[in-house]
Amino acid sequence: MPGVALVAVDVKHPDARKEYSYLIPDDIAVNVGDVVQVNFNSSRVNGVITGLSDGSEVLENVKMKYILKKESITLSPEFIGFCRNLAVYYGSSLIDFLKLMLPPPASKKREIIYAAALARDNLPDKATNQKKVWELVLTSGALSAREISQRTGLPISSVQAALTALVKKKLLIKSNRIIDRKQEMPAGERLMTPLNLTEEQALALKKIFANFDNQKKPVLLYGVTGSGKTEVYIRTIEKVINQGKKAIILVPEISLTPQMLAIFQTRFPGRVAVIHSRLSAGERFDEWHRIYDGQADVVIGARSAIFAPVKNLGLIIVDEEHESSYKQAEHPYYDARTAAILRARMQKAQIIFGSATPSVESYYKVASGEYMLVKMTRRASGMPLPKLEVVDMREELKAGNRHIFSRKLVASIKQILSSGRQAILFLNRRGHSTFVICRDCGFVMKCPHCDISLTYHFDDRSVKCHYCGYHIKAPDICPLCGSSNIRYFGAGTEKVEQEVYRLFPGVKALRIDADTISKKGSLEHILSSFRKGDAQILIGTQVVAKGLDFPKVSLVGVITADTALNMPDFRAGERTFQLITQVAGRAGRAELPGKVLVQTYCPESFAVKAACEKDITKFYQEELKNRRKSNYPPFCHLLNIILTGSEKDMVEENAAEIKNMLCGITNDGLDIYGPAPAPRYRVKDNYRYHVLLKSKKVETLIKVEDCLKSMKKKRGIKVAWDMDPQDLL
Repeated sequence: MPGVALVAVDVKHPDARKEYSYLIPDDIAVNVGDVVQVNFNSSRVNGVITGLSDGSEVLENVKMKYILKKESITLSPEFIGFCRNLAVYYGSSLIDFLKLMLPPPASKKREIIYAAALARDNLPDKATNQKKVWELVLTSGALSAREISQRTGLPISSVQAALTALVKKKLLIKSNRIIDRKQEMPAGERLMTPLNLTEEQALALKKIFANFDNQKKPVLLYGVTGSGKTEVYIRTIEKVINQGKKAIILVPEISLTPQMLAIFQTRFPGRVAVIHSRLSAGERFDEWHRIYDGQADVVIGARSAIFAPVKNLGLIIVDEEHESSYKQAEHPYYDARTAAILRARMQKAQIIFGSATPSVESYYKVASGEYMLVKMTRRASGMPLPKLEVVDMREELKAGNRHIFSRKLVASIKQILSSGRQAILFLNRRGHSTFVICRDCGFVMKCPHCDISLTYHFDDRSVKCHYCGYHIKAPDICPLCGSSNIRYFGAGTEKVEQEVYRLFPGVKALRIDADTISKKGSLEHILSSFRKGDAQILIGTQVVAKGLDFPKVSLVGVITADTALNMPDFRAGERTFQLITQVAGRAGRAELPGKVLVQTYCPESFAVKAACEKDITKFYQEELKNRRKSNYPPFCHLLNIILTGSEKDMVEENAAEIKNMLCGITNDGLDIYGPAPAPRYRVKDNYRYHVLLKSKKVETLIKVEDCLKSMKKKRGIKVAWDMDPQDLL
């Protein structure tokens, strides 16, 4: 009896994404973790071997298929175990996470090169291009047509014609050469060289190294903005590399990857790989193989980099660990921070979480003794943290100022411009106006496919839905009553930019939002231009609040601090506090003192006041008190069940059935809320209902996930579930 392999197969149907048994052919030697090709129904699919047996349990009346082919990739047992733990925790299929550890569907990039076949030629004198090409190849060795064109100055078409003739005359021979898809280093970045450590940095490293040698707890590195956390990361990685191990650094946004890459490439030349979604499939393929082959000691990337195939892992660093973007908000749902903990445990690696505004959950884990806290409370430059000042926009209205800029902000910008310094204006909302209304009949333009108001965009005079992409030309008259009294209310980054040019003629401003950075390389270009001083004002959404370092910025204006505060989410206060603190940290990072103006219609908000008073301890104590009272994380685990479908009644009915099923299977400390329409009730012509579960035991919620996986699905209804959701909208 041939041996049998258990294979996790990659098929499209969600109910078939399981592990199946396949016979092992005599001429193929396989191991657990091997990537193979198998037949599934009538298709040839990829899979990963997750187990082996001698075949003694195979039933004689069951016809089994053979493995067809073994690929050249093998995932280690630690990788398999890591993915299996994630699959259990998030109630997903094992193959969903195994796929994240595999390279994208691409191949090595090759180019044709030409080498001399003979040492002498019989070329006529008239064949000047052929002679020039042949002599170059003879003296320089094998070259590509592109290289020959660059060196001879001949047009590529002339080079190609000469090469074709020379190959035909058997003076040159063709072959293939694999070439790396080199990623360009970010232009204009301020690269770091080894620095003298501050007293706080040296003490932080001493505590981290002592913990690694003894307690081996996850470390929460709390460092105020500009305290030099990156230098601590670098020194820690150096120690790990000297021990013969490797490191993964996670950053929350792709925008931070080029900055980090430039810094680390300088300190670890030729030993850094980068993984993020803006790379082409070919670039990701090359980087994946560099990592898999052990050619990179340091891997940098956004959340998906936690799945990089680093075999001898010694350290994981999660920078800006408070960021919600570490959570994957689509299938397969996962949180890179949770994944980092699981992977560090599987590969016996150390882990550091770094932030100037730690998440409430991490703060609580320090208090409960699960994490070790390392503090850095002063900036490495010696400069003080910027002064934050609240501007009550209600008083501006009383004074007759109905513009989005307060009088104090206008005056401060004028002062900055006159002194040759730079300013950042932050508003976490893109577009020009947040809604369009008829002032005669009250009609508000909404998306026909989503329960969302359309946003007016000044650049192309359109109204757009930021959820499904629906857009039309902005109307001149009301579609309902025919009135021309159409008005635009609310503000986005486009409106801020427009106001800047109106109030400060001749100033150069740059804008960063989803509309301006959609093309590859556009974000890096904007950041580089601002850093070089090509513009005096940078306007942006939350991207500008994250880890960026601009030495000439001495003013930050928060246009409205209330955007996140008024969201129907229990994390609204935490996110408001973090955003204000983080964006404020962009000011005064070099030799110039910093100033921050926080405009708000709700100055009495505890989150706004705590951020402006820089009282992080008071904020977390109050937030934890509120979370405990309402039974929200970290005092419980959440599982959000999301039902979507085009028939509202069917979605509501199915949601009620799921709740009844859950009430019948367990009463083990499980609280069930709903079903209820989601705050974003209708998106892309689909109605959305939530059933929210709370439990102090994560094992209880994992049991619920198992029930949902085995539940018979209703046609036309999609049921998804999200463990530890970051977004309840």
